[in-house]
Amino acid sequence: MDIRKILSKQKTFDIASNLPDSIIYVANSGLIEWGNDVACEVFEVSKQEGFVNITVNDILENGFELVKSAEATKKALIAKSTIKEEYYEITTRPVENGFIVALRDSTQNYKRISGILAEKENTHHVAKDKNEFLVKLANKFNPPLQSVIGFSQGLIDGLGGSVTEKQDKYLNIIKNNSSELAYFFNKLVELSQSEGDMFEVDKKYFDVVNLIEQTIKFITANYESKSLNINFVVEKDLKRMIFQNEPVVKVIMQNLIESVVREMEIGTISIDLSDTSDEYLNARNLPTVPSILLSISSLNLQITDSELPILFNPYATIDTLNRNSITRALALGTVKNLAKSLGGEVWVENVPMQGPVFNLVIPREHYE
Repeated sequence: MDIRKILSKQKTFDIASNLPDSIIYVANSGLIEWGNDVACEVFEVSKQEGFVNITVNDILENGFELVKSAEATKKALIAKSTIKEEYYEITTRPVENGFIVALRDSTQNYKRISGILAEKENTHHVAKDKNEFLVKLANKFNPPLQSVIGFSQGLIDGLGGSVTEKQDKYLNIIKNNSSELAYFFNKLVELSQSEGDMFEVDKKYFDVVNLIEQTIKFITANYESKSLNINFVVEKDLKRMIFQNEPVVKVIMQNLIESVVREMEIGTISIDLSDTSDEYLNARNLPTVPSILLSISSLNLQITDSELPILFNPYATIDTLNRNSITRALALGTVKNLAKSLGGEVWVENVPMQGPVFNLVIPREHYE
């Protein structure tokens, strides 16, 4: 095969010889039968002798496989030189009994991208280590806090003898503040677990309606001192079974509903569960897969428009003087992270005549 004849027929031989990129002709055997002047210089081959008994694998790692892959996929691929620490973007075109291969030096871009990816990977490991550290640290604080809460309640109940009205007042302050701190640490642990992908994986079919009902029952019992009425309405003919990561869905539901309950002292909370339509999902740029929609609203809940953009971002609320806002952001940040991990989404919007409405979309089946 005389590659010069092929190129001269297409009136491209002189052009190919003077292109700024390396051009080589690789036979179906993998042997390089011709290369332009740039290719000779780059791969340290005599321009007079050319590529004599040199295969593409001699100049590029896995060279021939990459040439065939580039042609099969019609995409540019990155190849590493076997001669020096250089990387080339290769594109190929089939010709008679072989391939014309163009190689462009992409060393700087490759190293820059590799550096960015390495830095990202390192950042991921640092973040994971940080999250694991926070989880362990918070768990260390939990036992002594629970002891303070338990002993305080015991003293209030008179286990250590009668207490004065003033002592009772201070004991309740100690117990309540300790309980709030324990709750804060629990939300911090959950956020760290959600960021570090540390939650238990237990994908299976389960009754989502029953899960929500049990969650409401649990929360209602914990906040029985509040004058709240929770109305849970399920869409008619809704299929109750979904295939998802049940422990994660449980944490999502608990944090979302509890975040609303903690913000209120009196009033009615409406919780609606329904199926979603493709139109609804498309309008919100969500994947059009069978999904459920949980909406939570109350006219007694107050969230300003300025709070909406940072409601699910605990790091944006760190400077606020409102401790409850930080705790709420930790819980909602966990909801956001976990909803995304299931292929879903959560957001809140102020709706006239309804007040703030939290919307949670979760696919009926877990998609990898």
